[in-house]
Amino acid sequence: MLNTDTWTGYPGRHAFRVAAAATLVTALACLGVLLWGLGRAVWHPEGTGTVQGWFVALWDNLVVDRTRWAFAASLLLLLLTGPAYGYVYGVAVAPVLYRAAALRERPWLCGALYALLVWPLTLFVAFPLAGAGILGSQLAGGGMPWLALAAHVLHGGLVASWLRLTEA
Repeated sequence: MLNTDTWTGYPGRHAFRVAAAATLVTALACLGVLLWGLGRAVWHPEGTGTVQGWFVALWDNLVVDRTRWAFAASLLLLLLTGPAYGYVYGVAVAPVLYRAAALRERPWLCGALYALLVWPLTLFVAFPLAGAGILGSQLAGGGMPWLALAAHVLHGGLVASWLRLTEA
């Protein structure tokens, strides 16, 4: 059982390794969702749903044709920042959140709460750096902020859960 009175966080190397593994899983999940959505947009462009519309806009749009490199840049930023986010969670954020007994027993919830803290960094810093504009506006897919939130919650939940499962 975790003694939060004296516990100062996960060892840095361990936190980084877990975060790197969670980042790879998150990146693969993002690619899977993107390929699924683009496949639906190509094979069924007549679809009328909101999510279908996002993927059609991502696939068939002049802005996207000119900024397609932004997706690769976004994925690269995910691969670079994901381990850093997880490291910060393991060594600095988890010790604070685990002081509450209700959160200590739900590491996935701690990871989701942390995801809500770092998600705005993606929307207002990483997206513009990747050429996607604030909130992903240059990608013409209205759902990019929500897809980014889903990716952050997945990543945060994986990091927090895996850290708890592998603690010494």
